[in-house]
Amino acid sequence: MNWHLIQLAHNWFVPELKKRIETRTPHKLEMVEGWASSIVKATEVLEGVESGIVGLGMFGWGHEAGKMALHNFPYYAPFFSPNAALANSAARKVYDQVPALQDILIKNHKQRNLVLVPIDNYDIIAKFPLAKLSEVKGKKFGGAGPNLPWIERAGGIPVSVTGPEFYTAFQTGLFEGSIAVVSIMDSLKLYPVAPYYIRINFGAMAVIGMNVNLDSFNRLPKEVQAILEETAREMDAKAGPFTQEVTDKYMALIATNGAKISEFPADERAAWAKLLADWPNERAGEIEKETGWPMKATLKAFLKAAEDVGYTWPIRYKID
Repeated sequence: MNWHLIQLAHNWFVPELKKRIETRTPHKLEMVEGWASSIVKATEVLEGVESGIVGLGMFGWGHEAGKMALHNFPYYAPFFSPNAALANSAARKVYDQVPALQDILIKNHKQRNLVLVPIDNYDIIAKFPLAKLSEVKGKKFGGAGPNLPWIERAGGIPVSVTGPEFYTAFQTGLFEGSIAVVSIMDSLKLYPVAPYYIRINFGAMAVIGMNVNLDSFNRLPKEVQAILEETAREMDAKAGPFTQEVTDKYMALIATNGAKISEFPADERAAWAKLLADWPNERAGEIEKETGWPMKATLKAFLKAAEDVGYTWPIRYKID
């Protein structure tokens, strides 16, 4: 089980929930776990929870860029802190301030969010030693849908690709670099085909979560509901520091295994952020027009929440 969200849920949340329920109530808990698409596909967990196939579901919001466009707000403010603990703290503040984030899940998908988990800091893995923003121009870079504009605005050529395809894509020349997290470098053993790991620090982002089916939750005894919510809150608090620990472990591991690690210069990073200065507001406007959801208010709340947890943006995005 390599994914940190699975480790946290399987190794801590499930046994802790079982222990608390069986210690503090007369009830017994039988939890059937189905990771890695063994019950529902990783791209269909939202629908799996909605239909009641699963009572609890953990998945990445990026798989639901349309249905959960509002929840993907961290993608629309790149160059956040690489610190996963700050990412989760800032995002939780936004969820507490913007009721629409829960309302959309409740009204449209018969579920609500219990836990946020950050994905570790986005950087770039490449076949070449990227050191200047100008070196992005004209080159092909892989990524997932919500983060491809980061490349496009810098003059790169975006290529939509999923994580498991990275090795072959590098090997065949489909792209020369990719937006990625550090764990992929080692889990896919990219060292021979893309040995360069460039610390861009696009940011850690709370775009993973655990949702509960409303009917399943409402059928639980009240005391079990309370314990589930209590344990979920504690998992939410643990998720940021745990993700950061995993990130640090993988950074040390890829260095040991021969990755060529470099820090992207701060002035080049600031210049990249400047190229994206207008994009968050533009994207928020598009989402509001398409959905009617309060994307601009959500982004404003996130920019402020980031500052409240101690982060200084390289450029302060302006939202109308």
